Amino acid sequence: MTTKVKNGTLDRAATYNQFRPSWGMAEEGKNGAVEQATIYNQYRTSETMTKDDMETQAFGNDSGIGGCVLWFVWGVSLSLMTVMSFGLLILVVASIALNLYLGWELSGIEVSVSRSEAGPLQAAPAVIPTTMLAAIPTNTPEIPPVAALPPAEPSRSPLEAQLATISAIATEIALTQLDIQSAPGPVAVITPTPLPTGAPAAVAINPPDSQPTVPEAISAAPTPAAASAAVARVPVGSVDEAQTFAPPATSSNRYSLIPINGERDSRPAAEHGDLNLKLREPQPIQRELALVDIKDAGIDSNAPKLSDVFEPKFVKLYTIHDWDWGCNCKGQLIQDEQVVLVGIDTTPGEPVFIPTKEQDIFGGKFYAVVLYASEDSLTFVYEREGAVATGYSVHYLGLHTDPNLLVLYRDSKGSELPGLTLDTPVGVAGDELIVAIRDRGTFLDARSRKDWWD
Repeated sequence: MTTKVKNGTLDRAATYNQFRPSWGMAEEGKNGAVEQATIYNQYRTSETMTKDDMETQAFGNDSGIGGCVLWFVWGVSLSLMTVMSFGLLILVVASIALNLYLGWELSGIEVSVSRSEAGPLQAAPAVIPTTMLAAIPTNTPEIPPVAALPPAEPSRSPLEAQLATISAIATEIALTQLDIQSAPGPVAVITPTPLPTGAPAAVAINPPDSQPTVPEAISAAPTPAAASAAVARVPVGSVDEAQTFAPPATSSNRYSLIPINGERDSRPAAEHGDLNLKLREPQPIQRELALVDIKDAGIDSNAPKLSDVFEPKFVKLYTIHDWDWGCNCKGQLIQDEQVVLVGIDTTPGEPVFIPTKEQDIFGGKFYAVVLYASEDSLTFVYEREGAVATGYSVHYLGLHTDPNLLVLYRDSKGSELPGLTLDTPVGVAGDELIVAIRDRGTFLDARSRKDWWD
Protein backbone atom coordinates (compact mmCIF):
# COMPACT_ATOMS: atom_id res chain seq x y z
CA MET A 1 0.00 0.00 0.00
CA THR A 2 2.83 2.44 0.72
CA THR A 3 6.34 2.98 -0.66
CA LYS A 4 9.44 4.16 1.36
CA VAL A 5 12.25 6.26 -0.04
CA LYS A 6 15.89 6.49 1.14
CA ASN A 7 15.21 8.77 4.08
CA GLY A 8 12.34 6.71 5.40
CA THR A 9 9.63 9.26 4.39
CA LEU A 10 6.37 8.45 2.58
CA ASP A 11 6.24 9.06 -1.12
CA ARG A 12 2.83 10.67 -1.26
CA ALA A 13 2.83 11.01 -4.97
CA ALA A 14 3.24 7.29 -5.47
CA THR A 15 0.51 6.56 -2.97
CA TYR A 16 -1.79 9.05 -4.62
CA ASN A 17 -1.19 7.50 -8.07
CA GLN A 18 -1.88 4.09 -6.57
CA PHE A 19 -5.29 5.05 -5.38
CA ARG A 20 -6.18 7.36 -8.34
CA PRO A 21 -7.39 4.59 -10.68
CA SER A 22 -9.72 3.48 -7.99
CA TRP A 23 -11.23 6.92 -7.99
CA GLY A 24 -11.81 6.79 -11.73
CA MET A 25 -13.44 3.46 -11.41
CA ALA A 26 -15.62 4.78 -8.67
CA GLU A 27 -16.76 7.66 -10.83
CA GLU A 28 -18.11 5.26 -13.40
CA GLY A 29 -20.30 3.46 -10.86
CA LYS A 30 -23.57 4.31 -9.45
CA ASN A 31 -22.32 5.39 -6.17
CA GLY A 32 -19.16 7.01 -7.36
CA ALA A 33 -19.17 9.69 -4.79
CA VAL A 34 -19.42 7.24 -1.94
CA GLU A 35 -16.75 4.99 -3.31
CA GLN A 36 -14.49 7.94 -3.95
CA ALA A 37 -14.87 8.99 -0.36
CA THR A 38 -14.18 5.46 0.78
CA ILE A 39 -11.01 5.24 -1.29
CA TYR A 40 -9.83 8.58 0.05
CA ASN A 41 -10.37 7.41 3.58
CA GLN A 42 -8.37 4.31 2.80
CA TYR A 43 -5.53 6.53 1.52
CA ARG A 44 -5.58 8.67 4.63
CA THR A 45 -5.64 5.59 6.82
CA SER A 46 -2.72 4.09 4.88
CA GLU A 47 -0.75 7.34 5.19
CA THR A 48 -1.37 7.46 8.96
CA MET A 49 -0.36 3.83 9.40
CA THR A 50 2.86 4.41 7.48
CA LYS A 51 3.89 7.34 9.69
CA ASP A 52 3.19 5.27 12.80
CA ASP A 53 5.34 2.46 11.44
CA MET A 54 8.20 4.89 10.81
CA GLU A 55 7.99 6.34 14.34
CA THR A 56 7.83 2.83 15.84
CA GLN A 57 10.87 1.76 13.83
CA ALA A 58 12.83 4.88 14.87
CA PHE A 59 11.90 4.34 18.52
CA GLY A 60 12.90 0.70 18.21
CA ASN A 61 16.36 1.63 16.93
CA ASP A 62 16.93 4.12 19.78
CA SER A 63 15.65 1.77 22.47
CA GLY A 64 18.00 -1.03 21.26
CA ILE A 65 21.21 0.99 22.06
CA GLY A 66 19.88 2.08 25.45
CA GLY A 67 18.91 -1.47 26.25
CA CYS A 68 22.42 -2.72 25.49
CA VAL A 69 23.95 -0.09 27.75
CA LEU A 70 21.47 -0.91 30.50
CA TRP A 71 22.19 -4.63 30.24
CA PHE A 72 25.98 -3.98 30.32
CA VAL A 73 25.75 -1.84 33.48
CA TRP A 74 23.50 -4.37 35.13
CA GLY A 75 25.87 -7.23 34.27
CA VAL A 76 28.92 -5.39 35.66
CA SER A 77 27.04 -4.57 38.87
CA LEU A 78 25.94 -8.15 39.24
CA SER A 79 29.53 -9.39 38.74
CA LEU A 80 30.91 -6.99 41.36
CA MET A 81 28.23 -7.99 43.82
CA THR A 82 29.01 -11.67 43.18
CA VAL A 83 32.76 -11.14 43.76
CA MET A 84 32.13 -9.17 46.95
CA SER A 85 29.74 -11.81 48.17
CA PHE A 86 32.35 -14.53 47.63
CA GLY A 87 34.95 -12.39 49.44
CA LEU A 88 32.69 -11.87 52.43
CA LEU A 89 31.90 -15.57 52.45
CA ILE A 90 35.62 -16.45 52.53
CA LEU A 91 36.22 -14.01 55.40
CA VAL A 92 33.34 -15.46 57.37
CA VAL A 93 34.63 -19.01 56.84
CA ALA A 94 38.18 -17.98 57.85
CA SER A 95 36.89 -16.24 60.97
CA ILE A 96 34.88 -19.28 62.00
CA ALA A 97 37.88 -21.58 61.38
CA LEU A 98 40.20 -19.31 63.40
CA ASN A 99 37.79 -19.21 66.31
CA LEU A 100 37.46 -22.98 66.23
CA TYR A 101 41.25 -23.42 66.16
CA LEU A 102 41.84 -20.99 69.05
CA GLY A 103 39.11 -22.62 71.06
CA TRP A 104 40.66 -26.03 70.45
CA GLU A 105 44.13 -24.79 71.45
CA LEU A 106 42.96 -23.02 74.58
CA SER A 107 40.83 -25.93 75.65
CA GLY A 108 43.95 -28.01 76.38
CA ILE A 109 45.70 -25.42 78.61
CA GLU A 110 45.82 -26.39 82.22
CA VAL A 111 47.61 -24.06 84.62
CA SER A 112 47.85 -25.15 88.22
CA VAL A 113 49.54 -23.31 91.06
CA SER A 114 50.26 -25.39 94.14
CA ARG A 115 51.62 -24.26 97.44
CA SER A 116 52.98 -26.36 100.30
CA GLU A 117 51.01 -26.41 103.52
CA ALA A 118 54.14 -25.71 105.60
CA GLY A 119 54.21 -22.01 104.87
CA PRO A 120 54.46 -19.30 102.22
CA LEU A 121 56.26 -19.63 98.90
CA GLN A 122 60.06 -19.89 99.21
CA ALA A 123 62.37 -18.06 96.84
CA ALA A 124 64.62 -20.01 94.51
CA PRO A 125 68.27 -20.27 95.66
CA ALA A 126 70.71 -17.84 94.10
CA VAL A 127 73.03 -19.57 91.64
CA ILE A 128 76.51 -18.11 91.26
CA PRO A 129 78.49 -19.01 88.07
CA THR A 130 81.25 -21.53 88.66
CA THR A 131 83.69 -19.55 86.52
CA MET A 132 83.68 -16.56 88.89
CA LEU A 133 86.65 -16.24 91.22
CA ALA A 134 85.41 -14.72 94.45
CA ALA A 135 85.99 -14.60 98.17
CA ILE A 136 82.59 -14.77 99.85
CA PRO A 137 82.04 -13.63 103.47
CA THR A 138 80.70 -16.12 105.95
CA ASN A 139 77.82 -13.95 107.15
CA THR A 140 75.26 -14.98 104.60
CA PRO A 141 72.13 -12.83 104.68
CA GLU A 142 68.80 -14.51 105.23
CA ILE A 143 66.46 -14.55 102.28
CA PRO A 144 63.18 -12.86 103.14
CA PRO A 145 60.07 -14.96 102.51
CA VAL A 146 57.73 -14.06 99.71
CA ALA A 147 54.41 -12.64 100.78
CA ALA A 148 51.34 -14.79 100.22
CA LEU A 149 49.50 -14.03 97.04
CA PRO A 150 45.96 -12.64 97.30
CA PRO A 151 43.15 -14.83 95.95
CA ALA A 152 41.92 -14.22 92.47
CA GLU A 153 38.95 -12.02 92.00
CA PRO A 154 35.73 -14.02 91.53
CA SER A 155 34.71 -11.89 88.55
CA ARG A 156 37.59 -13.17 86.42
CA SER A 157 37.45 -16.23 84.24
CA PRO A 158 39.47 -19.30 85.34
CA LEU A 159 42.06 -18.77 82.60
CA GLU A 160 42.57 -15.09 83.51
CA ALA A 161 42.91 -15.97 87.18
CA GLN A 162 45.59 -18.56 86.46
CA LEU A 163 47.55 -16.19 84.22
CA ALA A 164 47.39 -13.45 86.87
CA THR A 165 48.67 -15.88 89.51
CA ILE A 166 51.65 -16.88 87.36
CA SER A 167 52.50 -13.23 86.67
CA ALA A 168 52.39 -12.40 90.38
CA ILE A 169 54.69 -15.33 91.25
CA ALA A 170 57.22 -14.29 88.58
CA THR A 171 57.21 -10.71 89.91
CA GLU A 172 57.79 -11.87 93.49
CA ILE A 173 60.70 -14.10 92.44
CA ALA A 174 62.30 -11.25 90.46
CA LEU A 175 62.02 -8.90 93.44
CA THR A 176 63.57 -11.55 95.69
CA GLN A 177 66.52 -11.89 93.33
CA LEU A 178 67.04 -8.12 93.43
CA ASP A 179 66.93 -8.18 97.23
CA ILE A 180 69.56 -10.90 97.33
CA GLN A 181 71.89 -8.94 95.06
CA SER A 182 71.50 -5.72 97.06
CA ALA A 183 71.73 -7.38 100.50
CA PRO A 184 74.65 -6.53 102.83
CA GLY A 185 77.77 -8.63 102.58
CA PRO A 186 78.09 -8.69 98.73
CA VAL A 187 80.33 -11.06 96.85
CA ALA A 188 83.81 -9.60 96.73
CA VAL A 189 85.30 -10.26 93.32
CA ILE A 190 89.09 -10.23 93.30
CA THR A 191 90.47 -7.65 90.88
CA PRO A 192 93.64 -8.47 88.89
CA THR A 193 96.11 -6.83 91.29
CA PRO A 194 99.17 -8.35 92.95
CA LEU A 195 98.14 -10.56 95.86
CA PRO A 196 99.35 -9.28 99.27
CA THR A 197 101.08 -11.57 101.72
CA GLY A 198 98.65 -13.71 103.64
CA ALA A 199 95.63 -12.77 101.50
CA PRO A 200 93.17 -15.62 100.87
CA ALA A 201 93.31 -17.11 97.44
CA ALA A 202 90.44 -16.78 94.99
CA VAL A 203 88.67 -20.08 94.51
CA ALA A 204 86.12 -21.31 92.00
CA ILE A 205 82.66 -21.58 93.47
CA ASN A 206 80.84 -24.84 92.92
CA PRO A 207 77.13 -24.80 92.14
CA PRO A 208 75.02 -24.82 95.33
CA ASP A 209 73.29 -28.03 96.37
CA SER A 210 69.72 -28.26 97.50
CA GLN A 211 70.41 -25.81 100.35
CA PRO A 212 69.60 -22.21 99.45
CA THR A 213 72.48 -20.86 101.52
CA VAL A 214 75.70 -19.73 99.81
CA PRO A 215 78.84 -21.73 100.76
CA GLU A 216 81.56 -19.97 102.70
CA ALA A 217 84.85 -18.99 101.14
CA ILE A 218 87.79 -21.28 101.66
CA SER A 219 90.32 -19.50 103.86
CA ALA A 220 93.63 -20.99 102.85
CA ALA A 221 97.06 -19.89 101.79
CA PRO A 222 97.44 -19.23 98.08
CA THR A 223 98.63 -22.26 96.17
CA PRO A 224 101.12 -21.83 93.30
CA ALA A 225 98.45 -22.76 90.75
CA ALA A 226 95.98 -20.21 92.12
CA ALA A 227 98.65 -17.52 92.30
CA SER A 228 99.74 -18.13 88.73
CA ALA A 229 96.10 -18.13 87.55
CA ALA A 230 95.52 -14.79 89.24
CA VAL A 231 98.70 -13.41 87.72
CA ALA A 232 97.71 -14.55 84.24
CA ARG A 233 94.61 -12.34 84.45
CA VAL A 234 96.61 -9.12 84.86
CA PRO A 235 95.68 -6.89 81.91
CA VAL A 236 98.27 -5.65 79.46
CA GLY A 237 99.49 -2.14 80.20
CA SER A 238 100.47 -2.28 83.90
CA VAL A 239 104.01 -2.04 85.30
CA ASP A 240 104.27 -5.71 86.24
CA GLU A 241 102.84 -7.08 83.00
CA ALA A 242 106.23 -7.58 81.34
CA GLN A 243 107.32 -10.00 84.03
CA THR A 244 104.01 -11.85 84.21
CA PHE A 245 102.80 -11.81 80.59
CA ALA A 246 101.83 -15.26 79.32
CA PRO A 247 101.90 -15.67 75.52
CA PRO A 248 98.86 -17.22 73.81
CA ALA A 249 98.98 -20.98 73.40
CA THR A 250 97.01 -20.99 70.14
CA SER A 251 96.88 -18.80 67.05
CA SER A 252 94.68 -18.21 64.02
CA ASN A 253 97.57 -17.13 61.78
CA ARG A 254 98.46 -19.31 58.79
CA TYR A 255 101.82 -19.83 57.14
CA SER A 256 103.07 -21.73 54.10
CA LEU A 257 106.25 -23.51 53.04
CA ILE A 258 108.11 -22.17 50.00
CA PRO A 259 111.03 -23.75 48.11
CA ILE A 260 114.59 -22.49 48.64
CA ASN A 261 117.62 -22.65 46.38
CA GLY A 262 119.63 -25.73 47.27
CA GLU A 263 119.60 -27.40 50.65
CA ARG A 264 119.71 -25.99 54.16
CA ASP A 265 122.84 -26.33 56.34
CA SER A 266 123.38 -29.85 57.62
CA ARG A 267 124.30 -28.59 61.09
CA PRO A 268 121.27 -28.46 63.42
CA ALA A 269 119.92 -24.92 63.48
CA ALA A 270 119.67 -24.86 67.29
CA GLU A 271 123.47 -25.43 67.44
CA HIS A 272 124.30 -23.08 64.56
CA GLY A 273 126.07 -19.86 65.64
CA ASP A 274 124.69 -17.93 62.63
CA LEU A 275 121.11 -18.99 63.16
CA ASN A 276 120.57 -19.24 66.91
CA LEU A 277 121.46 -15.79 68.26
CA LYS A 278 121.26 -16.92 71.89
CA LEU A 279 124.43 -19.01 71.37
CA ARG A 280 126.38 -15.77 70.96
CA GLU A 281 125.08 -14.46 74.30
CA PRO A 282 124.33 -10.75 73.62
CA GLN A 283 125.88 -8.46 76.24
CA PRO A 284 124.76 -4.89 77.10
CA ILE A 285 127.05 -2.04 76.10
CA GLN A 286 127.13 1.67 76.87
CA ARG A 287 126.32 3.62 73.73
CA GLU A 288 123.99 6.42 72.74
CA LEU A 289 120.35 5.28 72.93
CA ALA A 290 119.33 7.11 69.77
CA LEU A 291 119.49 6.90 66.01
CA VAL A 292 122.90 7.63 64.53
CA ASP A 293 124.05 8.92 61.16
CA ILE A 294 126.70 6.68 59.64
CA LYS A 295 128.88 7.79 56.74
CA ASP A 296 127.98 6.30 53.35
CA ALA A 297 124.82 4.76 54.79
CA GLY A 298 121.47 4.56 53.03
CA ILE A 299 122.76 3.64 49.58
CA ASP A 300 120.50 0.57 49.25
CA SER A 301 116.88 1.57 48.77
CA ASN A 302 115.79 -2.07 49.01
CA ALA A 303 117.10 -2.53 52.55
CA PRO A 304 114.60 -3.66 55.23
CA LYS A 305 112.86 -0.79 57.00
CA LEU A 306 112.63 -1.22 60.75
CA SER A 307 110.70 2.03 60.97
CA ASP A 308 107.64 0.41 59.35
CA VAL A 309 107.15 -2.02 62.24
CA PHE A 310 108.90 -0.42 65.24
CA GLU A 311 109.47 2.93 66.87
CA PRO A 312 113.09 3.82 67.74
CA LYS A 313 112.52 3.57 71.50
CA PHE A 314 115.78 1.97 72.55
CA VAL A 315 116.05 0.76 76.15
CA LYS A 316 119.38 -1.08 75.81
CA LEU A 317 122.16 -1.67 73.29
CA TYR A 318 124.03 -4.94 72.90
CA THR A 319 127.03 -6.54 71.30
CA ILE A 320 127.67 -10.27 70.79
CA HIS A 321 130.45 -12.82 70.93
CA ASP A 322 132.34 -13.95 67.92
CA TRP A 323 131.86 -17.55 66.81
CA ASP A 324 134.62 -20.16 66.66
CA TRP A 325 133.65 -22.57 63.90
CA GLY A 326 136.46 -24.92 64.86
CA CYS A 327 134.93 -25.81 68.19
CA ASN A 328 131.46 -24.65 67.21
CA CYS A 329 131.39 -22.44 70.27
CA LYS A 330 131.39 -18.74 71.14
CA GLY A 331 134.60 -16.73 70.99
CA GLN A 332 135.63 -13.31 72.22
CA LEU A 333 133.21 -10.45 72.76
CA ILE A 334 133.10 -8.26 69.66
CA GLN A 335 134.25 -4.71 70.41
CA ASP A 336 133.53 -3.24 66.97
CA GLU A 337 131.54 -0.01 67.23
CA GLN A 338 129.64 -0.94 64.07
CA VAL A 339 128.20 -4.05 65.68
CA VAL A 340 125.22 -2.84 67.68
CA LEU A 341 122.06 -4.72 68.52
CA VAL A 342 119.12 -2.66 69.77
CA GLY A 343 116.71 -3.49 72.57
CA ILE A 344 113.38 -1.92 71.55
CA ASP A 345 110.73 -1.04 74.11
CA THR A 346 107.57 -2.97 73.18
CA THR A 347 104.17 -3.58 74.72
CA PRO A 348 103.64 -7.15 75.89
CA GLY A 349 101.15 -8.88 73.68
CA GLU A 350 101.38 -6.58 70.67
CA PRO A 351 101.84 -8.38 67.32
CA VAL A 352 105.29 -8.30 65.74
CA PHE A 353 105.81 -8.23 61.97
CA ILE A 354 108.91 -8.48 59.83
CA PRO A 355 110.46 -5.24 58.50
CA THR A 356 109.14 -4.25 55.10
CA LYS A 357 111.12 -4.56 51.89
CA GLU A 358 110.28 -3.51 48.36
CA GLN A 359 111.15 -6.70 46.48
CA ASP A 360 109.44 -10.01 47.22
CA ILE A 361 111.20 -13.35 46.80
CA PHE A 362 108.37 -15.72 45.88
CA GLY A 363 104.80 -15.67 44.64
CA GLY A 364 104.38 -11.89 44.86
CA LYS A 365 103.66 -11.99 48.61
CA PHE A 366 106.55 -13.79 50.37
CA TYR A 367 109.48 -11.59 51.37
CA ALA A 368 111.59 -13.80 53.66
CA VAL A 369 112.08 -17.38 54.84
CA VAL A 370 112.54 -18.65 58.38
CA LEU A 371 116.03 -20.03 59.06
CA TYR A 372 115.51 -20.73 62.76
CA ALA A 373 112.60 -20.50 65.17
CA SER A 374 112.19 -21.26 68.86
CA GLU A 375 109.72 -20.20 71.53
CA ASP A 376 111.57 -16.90 72.17
CA SER A 377 113.63 -16.19 69.05
CA LEU A 378 113.37 -16.02 65.28
CA THR A 379 115.91 -15.71 62.45
CA PHE A 380 114.86 -15.00 58.87
CA VAL A 381 116.58 -14.01 55.63
CA TYR A 382 115.24 -11.90 52.76
CA GLU A 383 116.34 -14.49 50.19
CA ARG A 384 115.27 -18.00 49.18
CA GLU A 385 118.35 -19.39 50.80
CA GLY A 386 119.12 -21.71 53.69
CA ALA A 387 121.86 -19.51 55.21
CA VAL A 388 122.65 -15.89 56.12
CA ALA A 389 125.54 -15.61 53.67
CA THR A 390 123.31 -14.02 51.00
CA GLY A 391 121.20 -10.90 51.36
CA TYR A 392 119.85 -9.25 54.50
CA SER A 393 118.90 -11.28 57.57
CA VAL A 394 117.28 -10.26 60.85
CA HIS A 395 117.31 -11.77 64.35
CA TYR A 396 114.49 -11.34 66.88
CA LEU A 397 115.31 -12.26 70.47
CA GLY A 398 112.70 -11.94 73.22
CA LEU A 399 109.86 -12.68 70.80
CA HIS A 400 106.98 -14.98 71.68
CA THR A 401 106.97 -16.85 68.39
CA ASP A 402 103.61 -17.70 66.89
CA PRO A 403 102.84 -21.36 67.78
CA ASN A 404 101.60 -22.16 64.27
CA LEU A 405 104.81 -20.80 62.73
CA LEU A 406 106.89 -22.75 65.21
CA VAL A 407 105.10 -26.01 64.39
CA LEU A 408 105.46 -25.43 60.64
CA TYR A 409 109.18 -24.73 60.96
CA ARG A 410 109.81 -27.85 63.01
CA ASP A 411 107.87 -29.96 60.52
CA SER A 412 109.68 -28.53 57.47
CA LYS A 413 112.25 -30.71 55.71
CA GLY A 414 114.64 -30.62 52.80
CA SER A 415 114.54 -27.62 50.50
CA GLU A 416 111.37 -26.02 51.91
CA LEU A 417 111.12 -23.45 54.69
CA PRO A 418 108.25 -21.31 56.03
CA GLY A 419 107.71 -18.18 53.96
CA LEU A 420 106.91 -14.86 55.64
CA THR A 421 104.59 -12.12 54.38
CA LEU A 422 104.43 -8.48 55.41
CA ASP A 423 100.86 -8.62 56.73
CA THR A 424 101.04 -11.73 58.94
CA PRO A 425 102.62 -11.36 62.39
CA VAL A 426 105.38 -13.77 63.39
CA GLY A 427 104.52 -13.59 67.10
CA VAL A 428 103.85 -11.20 69.95
CA ALA A 429 106.24 -9.02 71.91
CA GLY A 430 107.28 -9.02 75.53
CA ASP A 431 108.59 -5.94 77.33
CA GLU A 432 111.79 -5.78 75.22
CA LEU A 433 112.64 -7.11 71.78
CA ILE A 434 116.32 -7.42 70.79
CA VAL A 435 116.81 -6.83 67.07
CA ALA A 436 119.96 -7.59 65.12
CA ILE A 437 120.39 -6.96 61.41
CA ARG A 438 122.99 -8.42 59.08
CA ASP A 439 124.10 -8.01 55.47
CA ARG A 440 125.63 -11.16 53.92
CA GLY A 441 126.41 -12.46 57.37
CA THR A 442 128.02 -9.29 58.80
CA PHE A 443 126.41 -7.74 61.88
CA LEU A 444 125.64 -4.02 61.42
CA ASP A 445 124.55 -1.11 63.60
CA ALA A 446 120.78 -1.33 63.93
CA ARG A 447 120.63 2.33 64.97
CA SER A 448 121.62 3.59 61.50
CA ARG A 449 119.06 6.19 60.57
CA LYS A 450 119.57 6.20 56.82
CA ASP A 451 119.79 2.43 56.44
CA TRP A 452 116.85 1.15 58.49
CA TRP A 453 114.76 4.02 59.87
CA ASP A 454 114.37 6.64 57.10
